[in-house]
Amino acid sequence: FDWRRRFDDWIAAATVSLAAARRLGDRRREGAALTSLGNALLEVRRFDEAITACQDAAAICRETGDRHREGNALGNLGLALAEVRRFDEAITAHQDAAAIYRETGDRHREGSALNNLGLALAEARRFDEAITACQDAAAIHRETGDRHREGSALNNLGIALREVRRFDEAITACQDAAAIYRETGDRHREGMALGNLGLALRRVRRFDEAITAHQEDLAICRETGDLHGEGMALNNLGSALAEARRFDEAITAHQDAAAIYQETGDRHREGTALNNLGLALAEARRFDEAITACQDAAAIFGETGDDYSESVALRNLQEARAAQQA
Repeated sequence: FDWRRRFDDWIAAATVSLAAARRLGDRRREGAALTSLGNALLEVRRFDEAITACQDAAAICRETGDRHREGNALGNLGLALAEVRRFDEAITAHQDAAAIYRETGDRHREGSALNNLGLALAEARRFDEAITACQDAAAIHRETGDRHREGSALNNLGIALREVRRFDEAITACQDAAAIYRETGDRHREGMALGNLGLALRRVRRFDEAITAHQEDLAICRETGDLHGEGMALNNLGSALAEARRFDEAITAHQDAAAIYQETGDRHREGTALNNLGLALAEARRFDEAITACQDAAAIFGETGDDYSESVALRNLQEARAAQQA
């Protein structure tokens, strides 16, 4: 269900499993079903429900002494917490999961926990720690022969390397990740790796290659029915098009991205798309529209508590107003 993105079926199966475990009074299997349900809810972006399911699962597994499944529940909890930008709690959950797997000798899942930890650390802008975690994860997955999860670790490593301006290494990591996902037939994650590759290529001004990578990501998202991923691909594509001074195409891409984020309820990324839209509109000298887009972006970032992004949007707003008056 995960690889084929049949999440409604996954939720239905996990719900039946949970009900059966509760009827039987089987606490151990109740914890397992809640862990699976939390994972499925995470994939359909029902984050509050996912957090509750994973917290309940971890508590039951702790009660029954099932350390292994407790680690699974904590890993899924960390992913859900990161999606609602509770990064410190997400980092703690992943650290606890990694510690459990290390204690129980499960090298394979220790690698997965370290990979998820690296992604959360990168979101918290703790990039050096993120690089170490992802490198350790990639090494473990290589050691255990798990090509698919090695691809995931390399993809996250590429994100962290890009943020510390190690662009050539980031490009290589993302290219390797995309190749592994292609080899293992995971189209969804191949698209994610291509999106991250495009972001790294932009940083070294290889704009045509970046546009191609983002277009391929967009095509995969549409093929797999990933609406939220489509929004991310459009937003990234718009920024690459703007860098190549193809402003009309960039404006359309950012408008489409903002509409998708509004539809899917992702306020933070809606703000990001609107901020990028404002930049593209200003470059096209459509200043009134640029001012409105930047104002809307700043308001969203203020609402979501992202002070850094709010300050960026306000700076872009000031620059659009100054350019209009020049």
